[in-house]
Parts: sequence; C-alpha cells; structure tokens
Amino acid sequence: MILGYLFALITAACWTQNSIIYTFVGNRVGSSTVTHIRLWIAFPAAVLINLIFTGSLLPTNFSTLSYIFIGSSGVFGFFIADLFIFKAFQHLGARKTMVIMTLSPIFSAVISRVVFTEILSLIQILGVLITIIGVMIVILVEGRKSVEKSRPVWIIFALAGALTQAIGMVLAKAGLSEGIHPISANVVRIGSGLGGLAVFTLLRGEFITDFKKMEDKRSLYLLIAAALVGPVFGMLLALYAFSWAPVGIVTTLMQLTPVMLLPIDKFYLKKHIPLGAVWGTLIAVTGAGVLFIAN
Repeated sequence: MILGYLFALITAACWTQNSIIYTFVGNRVGSSTVTHIRLWIAFPAAVLINLIFTGSLLPTNFSTLSYIFIGSSGVFGFFIADLFIFKAFQHLGARKTMVIMTLSPIFSAVISRVVFTEILSLIQILGVLITIIGVMIVILVEGRKSVEKSRPVWIIFALAGALTQAIGMVLAKAGLSEGIHPISANVVRIGSGLGGLAVFTLLRGEFITDFKKMEDKRSLYLLIAAALVGPVFGMLLALYAFSWAPVGIVTTLMQLTPVMLLPIDKFYLKKHIPLGAVWGTLIAVTGAGVLFIAN
C-alpha cells in the first residue's frame, strides 16, 4: 500500500509539470487543442510501452468487462472531465477551479464505498481532510485577488469536472480489479479518451485546425514532453497506485499538485509566496504524512 501512496505522489509531480507546460502551450495554441493533440502523442507511446512489456501492440486476453470499465474510465477522465475542467478554467480561473476539484477525492471515496465497499479508517479520513484543507488554503490564498465574480453555471462545470474525474478513477479501479494489467489499461484508457475527443473535434469542425496549430515547433516539443510525462508515465503510475491503495487516498495525494507548484513559483519564477500559502503547504504535507502513518 505504501508503494501505491508513493506512486500517487509521483503522479502529482507529473501533473505539476503538465500544468506548467499546458498553461504555456495553451496560451499559444488554445487549451482545447492541447487537450486533443496531447492524446495523439500519448497513445502511440503507450502502445509502444505495452509492446515492450507484454509482447503485443494492443491489450489482449482480458475480460470484456475489463475493457468496458477501463474504456469508460478513459471517456470520463480524458474526455468528459477535461472538457468541463478546461471550460471552468476559462471562466473561473485555474485557482478557483482547483479549489472545487479538491472535492474529487471525496467523490471518489463515496463512490468507492458504494462500489467496492472500501471503508477508510478514522485516521485515514482525518488525513484526507487535512490534506484537502491544506490544498484549499494554498489555492484560496494564492488566487483570492485574481478571481473575478463568476456565474453559478461555471461552478457547476467545475463540480461536474470533479465528479466525472472521480467516476473515471473508480471505473479504472474496477477495470484493474477484473485483472487487466495497468500498462495495458493505460493503452485502453488513452485510446478511449482520444476516440471521444476525435469525434468531438470532428463534429465541431476543429480536427484539422488543431493539427495545423502544431506548426508552432516550440509548442509541439513541449507538448510531446508533457504528454509523455502526464498521460503516459503519470497515468501509468496512478493506475498502479489504484491497484494497491484505496481510491479516496490515491486521489487525495494526487491533488497535491498546487502545493508542489509553490517552490517552482518561488525559486524559479521568482513569485512572492504569501505566508498563508506556506501554512497551507505545511498542513497539506502533514495530511499526506498522516495517510502514510495510518498504513
């Protein structure tokens, strides 16, 4: 279980790298283009990894139920959730959206309780709550001056993003429990998300336009790096984590991304870090520590 926690933390670090690159590239070519094209990069890489470790290009010899669960997970996680989340980013701002996204572990824990009868101990629940409170303090302190008054509909979008992301994670756990290997599961998950996005962009008439925007070489190279680190490596670690630890705890640790961004803001981007953000970081790290001790 400890290894599952460690993999969840490394996944959060991967999302940290992704958030920096996606913000930069998204400002150059558009966030919807980034969401779409990154999976065209990630899918062949995931297939290659599957070939190296399993000897086949595409996953085989797994139950139909495994494919249904993992495929649905990809549609919810890489397609539906991302559409809600990126729209919320646009209208609420990244910080406020991320505050609402910290509800995702709670949604995951509740759904897992119903689906898998996973029951967290009192100290594990305490660790989850402490971590979420710390993350929310960091985001609220950092973003309170920049977030404009927003319409309730965009808050609903952010909530929908948190919920659909949680559903995607629980479905991934269900598929893994049916016996599909995490490496193969990642291929199915990325492929399903890519299929959903491809159909969506075709219907909107943006399919070819998204590829033309990648003539910006700097954006393309950065997006390649982000796709390999995030959807491929990061998501693979997350799937392993789901195999070994409760969904609610894994998703909580994966929400530490905004906390991990603080030292980058301070020492690399030379931004001023409010004292409240430092306290929030310490609280979040304490919560993560409680989760490890609880094991």
